[in-house]
Amino acid sequence: IMQLEEQGKIRLNDPVVKYIPEFGKNGKEQITIRQLATHFSGLREDLDLKVAWQSKQMAYQMANEETPVAPPGSEFRYSDINYIMLGEIVERISGMSLDEYAQKNIFKPLDMEHTRYLPPHDWMEKIAPTEFDESNHMLWGMVHDPTARRMGGVAGHAGVFSTAEDVSKFAQAMLDGKFVISAASIQKMITPQQPPNAY
Repeated sequence: IMQLEEQGKIRLNDPVVKYIPEFGKNGKEQITIRQLATHFSGLREDLDLKVAWQSKQMAYQMANEETPVAPPGSEFRYSDINYIMLGEIVERISGMSLDEYAQKNIFKPLDMEHTRYLPPHDWMEKIAPTEFDESNHMLWGMVHDPTARRMGGVAGHAGVFSTAEDVSKFAQAMLDGKFVISAASIQKMITPQQPPNAY
């Protein structure tokens, strides 16, 4: 998102509907990209997992039908839906799937050779099993987040596998303020962004 903002392709204060028109219903018309990124959208914590659904497109459709549980901008409420929608914005603006975008514009430029969504089978011996899923099957090499799993393993809020060494490359790039985004964008990322009336 910050790369796209830096390139002038989006603005953080733009309403989400500018890029995803079908998002603009049920009280979400004025939600901004900034509110998604800072968890001030008013959307609930996650999509409904009590009903059977599968696929990224279904997740996007369900998010578009959501109604905020708090007025946008009124309170901090951590929501996976926020980052699911940010992932869709990246896909719509870039014309690439989120995993392709991340590989081309973040992982590869930083030489993060052991980082990706959907890790290949030959990485399994270096991946720790995480937990049992709802069918009592041990997850190993598959994202543990149930919403991201239903989305096919690629989502804005979860799904990336990495190593400590690769994460350190990313962290160093953020400290250096170069390679994938500028120092000015990083400064914006670490500056409090919540609304003036919130704390």
